[in-house]
Amino acid sequence: MKLKLFLSIIIISQFSGCGVYESQLNDSIAVHNHSIENRVASLENQIDILKQELNQLKLKNDQLDMIIQDEVTRKSKEKAKLSNLDNAKENFESSFDLIRKGDYISAEIALREYINNFPIGSYTDDAKYWLAESLFSQNKYNEALDIFNQIIIEYPDSEKMMESILKSGFSQQELGDLTAAEAIFRRVIREYPNSSASSLAEERLKKILQ
Repeated sequence: MKLKLFLSIIIISQFSGCGVYESQLNDSIAVHNHSIENRVASLENQIDILKQELNQLKLKNDQLDMIIQDEVTRKSKEKAKLSNLDNAKENFESSFDLIRKGDYISAEIALREYINNFPIGSYTDDAKYWLAESLFSQNKYNEALDIFNQIIIEYPDSEKMMESILKSGFSQQELGDLTAAEAIFRRVIREYPNSSASSLAEERLKKILQ
């Protein structure tokens, strides 16, 4: 009887020990899983940080590319502008040589082409003035007058302003509008005293008043 009781106690103890071991094992697994979860969360956080840094680097790289592209475009435009200025000067001088030679028909064609090619430039007002001169020399007084007036209105700071006003008076005189011509010559004398234009205006005015 005592032996049976002893064996029962031993068996119960063994089973009780297995339960404790299983409980400890489960606790260990839970702790291990929790540790893994923490490591995974930490790695995911590091990945998010790396993604943000990568995006910032990409943004900076894109900005740098834009700056480089803008600089390339700017230099390209400057180069084209310088080339354009060289062409403009060369073309204008070529057209002006035709005026010097007295070839007014060819000069008219060349200057009209120049103005079309270089509508805004350092020599455009000069080109228009000499175009008007070439027209005046061909007795195309109406066309010459229109261009002289364009210069007066559109290029108030032009070096050809005084001559343009004077020549507009010449054109009016040739067209027979002596009243307009007289007013223009008086303006030249008033605004540009002691100038060659003023002297020419006085001569023309005397002929009108005779």
